[in-house]
Order: sequence, then C-alpha cells, then structure tokens
Amino acid sequence: MLITIVGIIMFIMAVRVLISQDRAERLLYLNVIGFAVSALVALYIKTPFGAIVAITFFICSTLSANAIAYTLDRLKDEITLDYGEL
Repeated sequence: MLITIVGIIMFIMAVRVLISQDRAERLLYLNVIGFAVSALVALYIKTPFGAIVAITFFICSTLSANAIAYTLDRLKDEITLDYGEL
C-alpha cells in the first residue's frame, strides 16, 4: 500500500517536472523524486543491505537538496542580460 502511494506521488512529480516552465519548480520536483526513490528502496528491499542502500541514497538526496537550495538562493542574485535590446 505504501509503495503504491509513494509511486503515485513520484509519478505526479515526474509529470509536473515535464509540464513546469520554471527552473526553480523543476528543481524542487526533482528533489521530491529523489526522496521518493529512497523511500521506495527502503520499502521494497526488506533486508539490512536494503536499509543501507536506502540510507545512503537518502543522504545523497539530502546533499542534492542542499545543492538545490543553494542554487535557488544564488538565482535570486543572478543578473540576466537581454541581448535583444542591444
């Protein structure tokens, strides 16, 4: 039951990544997909090795989430040039 729910959430986020026009929204949806994959690994593989894989993937997803947050923070300060006005 839980695997189905997480899978549905992951599918919805994948569709939203494809539909979204904003780069920041895409990064956030990709972050949710990363956490969902670690949850699916933990729920599907019910062995100690599966737990180790899920924990490792979760830690890597957390690091990527921090990188995404850092990138989004830097996007606020980004100066864009419009070459059409030149």
